[in-house]
Amino acid sequence: MGLVLGLYEFFAMHKDLAFQGSHFIKHFWHTLIITIVLVFAVMNIEFVLELIPQIQSIPILSNYWVLRVVIGLIALAKVHAAGIVVKTKGSGTIGETWAHALIITVLIILTPFIWPFVEPLIEAYVPTSP
Repeated sequence: MGLVLGLYEFFAMHKDLAFQGSHFIKHFWHTLIITIVLVFAVMNIEFVLELIPQIQSIPILSNYWVLRVVIGLIALAKVHAAGIVVKTKGSGTIGETWAHALIITVLIILTPFIWPFVEPLIEAYVPTSP
């Protein structure tokens, strides 16, 4: 699921931003790796809470939904930060749209609920363990 969302984010940003040369490949890997990590965190909230026990000491962050939204806000900030770093052709303004950033953020937050619908489609191509 992280791969799918990472590719979507990359192609959405590629549409919005003007890439030149090797910057294209660098941005592709940056987008893909960070999105996979964020999706992994959202789908494995229990693991994240065990891995970083200090989060549980903050009462509001021990709620799974709140933690998912915080991870989504991190994703939103990352998408816009990447858009700021990339210089665009022409006017030099940031080309990333809010629509793409919000779609990616909502998809990342809702990944645990989308996965059951996507999993049967992926199993046809990627074998899973029994």
